Amino acid sequence: MLASPLRIVADENMPGLDMFEALGTVVTRPGRALSARDLQRADVLLVRSVTRVDAALLEGTPVRFVGSATIGTDHIDLPWLGRAGIGFAHAPGCNAMAVAEYTLQAVLEWLIAAGRQVPGLTVGVVGRGNVGSRVATLMQALGAKVLCCDPPRQRRGEQVDGGWQTLDATLGCDIVSLHVPLIREGADSTWHLLDRSRLAALAPNQLLINSCRGPVVDNLSLTELPRRQLPSLVLDVWENEPRLMPALFDRVFRGTPHIAGYSVEGRWRGSRMVLQGLHGWLDRHDIGSEPQSVESEWSQPVAGLADLLALLRSRYRLADDHDGLATSLQEPDPGKAFDLLRKQYPQRHEMRGTTVSGAVSPSLLALLSELGVRV
Repeated sequence: MLASPLRIVADENMPGLDMFEALGTVVTRPGRALSARDLQRADVLLVRSVTRVDAALLEGTPVRFVGSATIGTDHIDLPWLGRAGIGFAHAPGCNAMAVAEYTLQAVLEWLIAAGRQVPGLTVGVVGRGNVGSRVATLMQALGAKVLCCDPPRQRRGEQVDGGWQTLDATLGCDIVSLHVPLIREGADSTWHLLDRSRLAALAPNQLLINSCRGPVVDNLSLTELPRRQLPSLVLDVWENEPRLMPALFDRVFRGTPHIAGYSVEGRWRGSRMVLQGLHGWLDRHDIGSEPQSVESEWSQPVAGLADLLALLRSRYRLADDHDGLATSLQEPDPGKAFDLLRKQYPQRHEMRGTTVSGAVSPSLLALLSELGVRV
């Protein structure tokens, strides 16, 4: 184990770094530009998803613990960390509610724009981990029929309401929402899980949402297939971030700069879970209390989909992030502008802590309860 005070190097965009200052000195660096040179005097490395952590970065450095304030680990060479005896912690589930609320808002926008209603609506959830489970719960509370596909969980004998579905059956739903980790090889590979053939089999009256990892969907095929055959697209993640294809953005219903999970609460939970992991590795336990939800009141009625969308927008407007990304693509360096949108992201709070004093449709009570909204 390491002696205090620790020397900590962290991604400059990681929130809550002040929580780590009780353990030592925190030095920040740009996540995409982190190099072994930055780590020659570091005991602990704290990253987000933009930093590739492997032997090329860490070999020959004194780093003995890595924390990633993210739900995924595809940017971390976990086998190498294990062989090198380097401790690791990440934050599975930290932003599940933020991504689920993002997904819900995207669904509501699409339903209203398309003149669709909830009765008879089917939603396919591909990947039923922390985020996918939360999305499924919200969609069921909204009144949709949810079909789930997750072969690894099915093989482990886990159960799900309605039984597990095949990927092709799930892709036949009105709405398809992707929540899988990025796995590049093997039986459970998710790289280009939606390849050209599967994308070509989708229909223009469907909605496809990807908020997990860009390469899960073949982005180039999305630009090459006839536009009239494509489903409506909501993409928060892109291949080759931060340099997405403008031609693809031109085809989306909503496009955002990898911020679906960027609530204040979600990002704070991510940092706190890493801190908890570091404390456990150091055989310490007290990391302080969690912050309280932000309180607000909504006095308007919540009688239908438009009212529900207005309520969600009182905390967060997905359309603003779409417009911001559109503007960034006009900048001389769109990749730099993409990262700047994430670095300078405004405070966005989850719905928990909201009280609705207006009349609420009985059909929406279950959903508001799942969102943590008081009525």
